[in-house]
Amino acid sequence: MLKNTFRSLAGRDFRYYFFGQGISLIGTWVQQVALSWIAYRVTGSAFMLGLVAFSGQIPMLVATPLGGMLADRFSKRNILLWTQVVEMAVATALSVVAWQQSFSPWILITASAVLGVAGAMEMPTRQAFITEIIHDRSLLSNAIALNSLTFNAARLLGPAVAGFTLAIFNEPACFAINAVSYVAAIYTLLTIHLEKPERNGTSGSLIEAMEYVRRFTPARWLVGTVAVTSICVSPFMTFMPVYAQDIFNGGPDLLGILLGASGGGALAAALFLASRRSLAGIGNRIVLACLVGGVASAAFAYNRLLTLALPLLFFSGGSFIMIVTSCNILLQSLVPEHLRGRVMALYTMSFIGMLPLGSLVYGSLAHQIGSVKPVFVIAGVISVAYGSVLMKAMPGLTQLAQRALRTP
Repeated sequence: MLKNTFRSLAGRDFRYYFFGQGISLIGTWVQQVALSWIAYRVTGSAFMLGLVAFSGQIPMLVATPLGGMLADRFSKRNILLWTQVVEMAVATALSVVAWQQSFSPWILITASAVLGVAGAMEMPTRQAFITEIIHDRSLLSNAIALNSLTFNAARLLGPAVAGFTLAIFNEPACFAINAVSYVAAIYTLLTIHLEKPERNGTSGSLIEAMEYVRRFTPARWLVGTVAVTSICVSPFMTFMPVYAQDIFNGGPDLLGILLGASGGGALAAALFLASRRSLAGIGNRIVLACLVGGVASAAFAYNRLLTLALPLLFFSGGSFIMIVTSCNILLQSLVPEHLRGRVMALYTMSFIGMLPLGSLVYGSLAHQIGSVKPVFVIAGVISVAYGSVLMKAMPGLTQLAQRALRTP
């Protein structure tokens, strides 16, 4: 079972990339939890919490197309190296600011925005880079699932490390941990020996990729499904500090536990997808995840029992990753090679770029209502409604996708 789940790690390039990225992502999640906690501690405002999240996520919507075009034109490895250097510098600066206890809302917003721009260059490049370090096409879906596994293992471990670090040490230590973690990512990128030369100078615009997605119905639905799911999961990403502090009367250690529960569900979903050897049934799993995630969101809204909140977060996190990773696997299996970077930029815009809109809208709505609870119900209803629509469309989409996969 384990050999089948981790079969793409047999390749040296992907194995190095897998472990380097995993270490770096743990540091990223440690920093993300610390930023969220500090933002709410400094401002005490759900709106400001949403605004900080918005400032870090909006570049994914605005600048990701540039990242996709760069990924199709230049060395993907060099792009990743430069983004890691920038992100390491920001983490170091945040550690200094935290040590001096001079945080302000504007510092938080500016740091989030810079990290967002770097992420907009990095994310589509990472998605497209996998095909260059996986040399056996039959292992592509497993590699994509394992790539999601590293993200979600870090999502599980990172908040726990952050909660421990905030409770036992201090806030500067969280940012220092992230800065050091980038050493692993940079080192492994430098030691990867690509077996085929990277293709540089590819011409074409984002319009070409958008036209492909518009005309090819399965691709359009995949990108749209990720966008809707990201909007629906936005409250979980934004308002966990509110639930940790105000609903469950805890501190940063409890925030780590809540985020860890969601990360546990995401990890389980990624492991399940990695163990699959074919794409059979993947569409039905996407539909089911939309329904389960929506129900979990609505049920979480007014719940005050921590013992119930944790399994609800587990199912919510698992549903989210089941959707976005399954859509990633299908999209990468279908997209033409010369469009890969730009189409994955559209995927990234849908995956992460929709989160800032959700954060800003839900933050404003929570501010007007005076509570964050109703936004979880709204998000849940949207997810269930979309899942019902997708269920009806799935048979026709499956036929079109199967036809495309059979075409050389």
